[in-house]
Amino acid sequence: MSLPIIVEVVISLIFVYLTFSLLASEIQEVLGTVLQWRAEHLKRSIEVLLSGNDSASQSGAVDLANQLYESPLIKSLNQEATGPIGRAFRLFNQSIGTVYRTLTRSRNVFGNKTSGPSYIPASVFAKSLIDRIQIDEIQELLVNTRLSRFVKDTILIPLNHIVNDLRASTANEFLLNTELRQLEVSLSQIIRDFQERRANLSETIQRLTHKLDAFMSTAQDVLPDNHHLTETFIRRLSYLRRGVANNDLDASVLLKKIQPNLQELVSISDQKSQIYQELATLASAGESTAQKILLKLQEQSLPKSLEKSLVSLAQDTQLRLSNWSEVDALTNQLESWFEHAMDRAGGVYRRNAKAVGFLIGLSIAIGLNVDSLHMLNRFSADPTIRQAISRSAEQLAVENPDLASSENMEGLQASVNETLSNLPLPIGYQQVVIEQQAVAQAAWSYPIPKRWLGWIITAIAISMGAGFWFDLLKKVVGVRKSGQPPT
Repeated sequence: MSLPIIVEVVISLIFVYLTFSLLASEIQEVLGTVLQWRAEHLKRSIEVLLSGNDSASQSGAVDLANQLYESPLIKSLNQEATGPIGRAFRLFNQSIGTVYRTLTRSRNVFGNKTSGPSYIPASVFAKSLIDRIQIDEIQELLVNTRLSRFVKDTILIPLNHIVNDLRASTANEFLLNTELRQLEVSLSQIIRDFQERRANLSETIQRLTHKLDAFMSTAQDVLPDNHHLTETFIRRLSYLRRGVANNDLDASVLLKKIQPNLQELVSISDQKSQIYQELATLASAGESTAQKILLKLQEQSLPKSLEKSLVSLAQDTQLRLSNWSEVDALTNQLESWFEHAMDRAGGVYRRNAKAVGFLIGLSIAIGLNVDSLHMLNRFSADPTIRQAISRSAEQLAVENPDLASSENMEGLQASVNETLSNLPLPIGYQQVVIEQQAVAQAAWSYPIPKRWLGWIITAIAISMGAGFWFDLLKKVVGVRKSGQPPT
């Protein structure tokens, strides 16, 4: 067999494989849409991520994933068609899905829902998980509570004791009354500014120390000079001031005492943790926000594997912390964690899609009797079919340089249909094809029927995908044209 004939045979086979790969892709796309394979695989992948592949945590991970899917951010991604036609198609899909799950005895991964999004951005997942753990709410509650308690226990109560001692010593119960009240009002305003987010925690601590300094300066101006009571009072005020924040290092330590760190926040579901006990104390004292947070935690505890993952991410975040806030940095880490997990899940989905593509290809090969070995024999022996298909394939490769758009796909399908309608391809269950296969089988000496092997080869070829065969077709056609002598 000469080289040009071999090239024509190869082009003809590639063209047939391309044709049926397109058909298989359409079938697989329809099945994937009806049965929601992408959305279902995404949901299962998230459950695996949350459970850490730990069977003991699987049930909790499923419940948590269902609750995450109820979050507004993720729920908004699942936009279903509206209108009579859209609703009818959705009901049809749901019916098919119900029948499929009944036959396969598989659970509905969407819980009490019938569908879910097929794609979730990493930022949406991270924000939804942060909201579910209630990190922002817990941090805000604890910081506000700790700051108020610090101002009361460390500044106001000791300061009132010092002033009252001075009043008792001087027998003047109104001494520094106005100044003390002004300080109390100022400190309350500073706390309120922080709670309403007009100042951050570091700025708030600086403002507290500045107000104390201003009160000390005012007291020195009001009280008589060179009096031992005044000296004692100012010395006690200075000691109180140093106990608040004497320098930047003290302010940094105070900042860490008031603001819970990430490892504390992510361990909130552990009832033995210090932060949980602190919340429980606030709740028992009637703090409504703490009561709501604890109620939500008790309704759904985090899987143990997820707790470990969050602690690990929190530790890594502490090491990597730069200009972000701690919660923002943890959110960034959660996004990276989710993206890596979904990359691995995407690889699993592609492998599963390959397996489904093979099964669809095998069904096409058997259903339409697309026998690769028989086609090889017929293309080699029949120059009319071979040359006609080869010319059509070359024209196709030249006129459709890009197979990515749906418009080109439709044009390609039209060209294929025209070719198939005009050429007696050696496929199908026509009498002549069956007879030719029977003759070839008679000369076949291997235990597996020749037709079966041809079907398997076709199925493997179809599972490679239309993109693969079209790229290969362009390369082969390009090589052939480059090797033709100039006219």
